[in-house]
Amino acid sequence: MNFTFTFLDKQNTEKFLPQLFEILHSNMSIIAPTGNTYEEDFAMWNSCIFPAIQKENRQIVLIYSDEKLAGYFQYYTTDISLMMEEIQLKKEYHSSGAFRQLYSWLIPKLPQNLQYVEAYSNKQNLKSQKILEHFGLAKCGENKNGNSYYYKGEYHKLAALYKQPQF
Repeated sequence: MNFTFTFLDKQNTEKFLPQLFEILHSNMSIIAPTGNTYEEDFAMWNSCIFPAIQKENRQIVLIYSDEKLAGYFQYYTTDISLMMEEIQLKKEYHSSGAFRQLYSWLIPKLPQNLQYVEAYSNKQNLKSQKILEHFGLAKCGENKNGNSYYYKGEYHKLAALYKQPQF
């Protein structure tokens, strides 16, 4: 399966947020249900994500398959770190090779001075934790409310996974 990628045009953020939340909710409501209605969860998420995405170093990559939105990847960079905030794919694209293609596309576009890669994974999301470990990240702690693990690793190890062609 082939995927295409594009950065979200931040001037069109409001147009895409309902679609992105639909993907996020369909995945996470199974793993970590909030007990809220869909509308309540969307309102809470939207109030956080809209101002956050306006920051210069934060990006959302839209992931397409056959011109249909298949998922997204949200991240930001600091002077030395890549913080992987959210990667969500519609269920039909799980285990499709989208991660490999995404990172192969993205790594050359990231700042060359990055030293670390960081992420959080909900404690209930075992698949996400295994992916982060595959990327070379190690569990180093928890978030403030204790519902997610904090992971950190060396950026060059992640980049090396996707710089060379796989046969």
